[in-house]
Amino acid sequence: MKAFLEILLILAAFLSVIPVVNLSKSRDNKKYRCLKFLIYAAAFWTILIFAERTSSNVNVVYYANMIGYPLKFLLASLMLCTIFQYIEKKIPKVILFSLAIIFIAEVVIALTNSGTLWLLDLSKSNLVSFDDLYTANHGPLFLFHLILSYSVLLISVLYMFIFLSKNIQVRHYRSVTRTMIISVILVLSINLMDFLLLNTNVDLTYISLIFVSHSLYLVIYKNDMIFNLKTSGRTEILSNMREIYILTDKEKRIIEISPLLLKKYNIDGESIIGKSFDDLVKLLDNDIVIYREHNIDVGIDETKDHYHLREKHFKLKGMDNYGFMLLLYDETQLYKLLRELNQLSNYDSMTGLNNRNYFENRIQKIEDTKNIGVLSIDINGLKINNDYLGHERGDYLLKSLAQNLKTIFNNIDQKEIARIGGDEFVVIIYDTNELELETRKKQIIEECLNEKIEDTISVSVGSSICTDGKLTIYKIIQLADKAMYEMKEKSSKLYQEEMIEYIKLHDRYIR
Repeated sequence: MKAFLEILLILAAFLSVIPVVNLSKSRDNKKYRCLKFLIYAAAFWTILIFAERTSSNVNVVYYANMIGYPLKFLLASLMLCTIFQYIEKKIPKVILFSLAIIFIAEVVIALTNSGTLWLLDLSKSNLVSFDDLYTANHGPLFLFHLILSYSVLLISVLYMFIFLSKNIQVRHYRSVTRTMIISVILVLSINLMDFLLLNTNVDLTYISLIFVSHSLYLVIYKNDMIFNLKTSGRTEILSNMREIYILTDKEKRIIEISPLLLKKYNIDGESIIGKSFDDLVKLLDNDIVIYREHNIDVGIDETKDHYHLREKHFKLKGMDNYGFMLLLYDETQLYKLLRELNQLSNYDSMTGLNNRNYFENRIQKIEDTKNIGVLSIDINGLKINNDYLGHERGDYLLKSLAQNLKTIFNNIDQKEIARIGGDEFVVIIYDTNELELETRKKQIIEECLNEKIEDTISVSVGSSICTDGKLTIYKIIQLADKAMYEMKEKSSKLYQEEMIEYIKLHDRYIR
């Protein structure tokens, strides 16, 4: 464990130095002021750690360690400042003043600890080696010091939560929030282990805070440099983007538009500049559908292109006004794929009717059953047709019955027709009556009959209707099934006997 912690210490020291070089190149950028101070303070702490562990001078070792206490509070405060600057908010002056006073007080307490023993119960005169600094008891103000430092970190995270809730659409802010949450958990966990469990001469708080500082450097500085590159070469970069973009002012009036959009939909760019984004949407209403959320309805607008809209707020350097970048992501192919998946999920590939999955989902939503009629339909002798005449014959019967049902119920809008099993079909008719239901039942039987048995589709049909709404849809279907099976007991046996005679007569063989 000791070797592992020492490796972490070396790694933390290395990470504290890397950002110093890069940030020194951005001296004039005020946006990184707090981040720079954070990184410089972390690097200075690294120097103190090095001095503490290598110097033979008791004064250097003792005070290098003691200055680490106010540095912990300083790093926590600078992290708060960094977050506020990154989201372009100002820390209230009263908070800045309070943090400065506390930091100065911590410096004074740390430098006078040899006499007061407020932070560490070890005086300079009793120090033999730097190991003693980590084995000595804590002073009466140590806990107060920890609470102050961690409170500042927790306030940072809390404020980030509030900010994120108001700017949930901005993705890169989320990474900052995640970093702060992970960082605080890391700092609290490591220090709790250090305080309660571990006996080590490695400052674990230093390691955790260095990792936090470096994470903020990666998230804020690196990501923001990418944004600066985009804005500095805005026209060239945007014109080569694969996504369709639209730039607007704060009133959503168009100030720049992607050439891809203009060319694809034959729009005169000059005529649309200055118009509102809503005017553009109306102009393209016959050609595209725009979604702000991923809730594509696969049942409508099949002929249109589909775009997912993402909206970003931006503010150009040196300007007081802000605007919006609207990005349109082409999801037409995704929409097409969703339609195909919907087709597979809800439709029977052989007959083109709805399948059992669709039917069961649909009936779960039926609550009012008043004047709902159900027809339960089953093909007689499907197995004997498959076994003796081949599966092509069985497929023919299924497809023929499906086509007959489509024809018979074509003039009824409120209906459901589904193949729910191998030879089972169900028809639900809304807002019907007993006479119409019986008429449709006879039509099915008559449409399937033929003088030639090879062209006949022998079916058993059962019907049920609820006129007062007191029965559930499941009970209505159950009654229709019962009536169908009562008919099937007679018709199925008779049809199979006729088919066997037909097969023998034509000298057919079992396949």
